[in-house]
Amino acid sequence: MQFKLIFIILNLFSMLAFAEETNLFQENYLTQSTTKFHSLQKKPDTKIYAGMNKEKDKIRMLEDGYDLMGTSAFQGPFTEPNQALKHAQSIEADVVLVYDRKINEMTRPERLRQLHAEMKKNSTGEKNSVIEVSEADLQDKNSKFDFYATYWAKLPQPILGLHVIKLIKTNSETKEKKEEVGLKVVAVIKDSPAFKSGIQKGDVILVLNDVNTESPEEFSKSVFKQQGSKVKIKYLRDDEEKVVFTELNRR
Repeated sequence: MQFKLIFIILNLFSMLAFAEETNLFQENYLTQSTTKFHSLQKKPDTKIYAGMNKEKDKIRMLEDGYDLMGTSAFQGPFTEPNQALKHAQSIEADVVLVYDRKINEMTRPERLRQLHAEMKKNSTGEKNSVIEVSEADLQDKNSKFDFYATYWAKLPQPILGLHVIKLIKTNSETKEKKEEVGLKVVAVIKDSPAFKSGIQKGDVILVLNDVNTESPEEFSKSVFKQQGSKVKIKYLRDDEEKVVFTELNRR
């Protein structure tokens, strides 16, 4: 009996320790890249910021020379953002952006009505009794949050400085998918050769040194092979074809 009691106590302590150590940002982390890159710094001074708009924040981070390492997404009770920072530090990220949104939260009037119902249920029958309600009483203890975090690492000096994607158009009637010509620019890294040459977000890259751009992967390989040299880039902007020459950086 004593052994059983000790076992139960030890098991309880282990469960409590596990609960304290559990980091939901870490448990729900998904790596964005197979290369598992991280900060260029040996001991990065990881920064944490409150995210505002996921899509706009993503473009801003790409333009500032960062790349996405991975994301965390989960729903549950309030979790301290510091947990996201701890995970970001463990994977050697430079920046983590945290987004949180309350879901299924009871409004203050609803909570007051709930308290009133509870008071009536527990009433002793006394009339004109005054019951004090604190700010803590108005908090919905069962409210849940929607959490999302993005982890970023600063990239080395960009060779060209473009983030591009391949656009695929789907026919609304036949559902047939067809690749569109060129690669669409989703972000231009500030002060990069592409930035200085005037290429903008939304442009469509057609040709790099007389070679058609078929995929982001092939485009990146071609850029890497020609680092340090002057290249010719043909692109579309508002259906108008343009040509620019720029000298690529060397890593």
